[in-house]
Amino acid sequence: MTPDQAAMVDFLRGRYAEKLASAQSMDKAFRLGVGADLGLKPSDAAGAARSGIHAAESRTRFLDETVIPYLGTAGPTGRIADIQLRILADEHQGARGYDEAWRP
Repeated sequence: MTPDQAAMVDFLRGRYAEKLASAQSMDKAFRLGVGADLGLKPSDAAGAARSGIHAAESRTRFLDETVIPYLGTAGPTGRIADIQLRILADEHQGARGYDEAWRP
């Protein structure tokens, strides 16, 4: 894994951890009735929060199981893993810590 790839991995793990924590906090708040004064149905709001939790967990799993193990691998497999990593990072363009050099 190159230093640039390691920086992208660290960046993505940080973003995914933030998204997971945020979604878990929202889920807990909605189950306690927060947002009812805004017309949000607790079940709808909690469902949206659970969807955020699932998305963060799925992205983390994709990164850990199908991208990271193949970074630095010779040939097409390594190139594909690098492109996947860059596409995952590109989702966060403009976020604190994102480096434009990472663009796919």
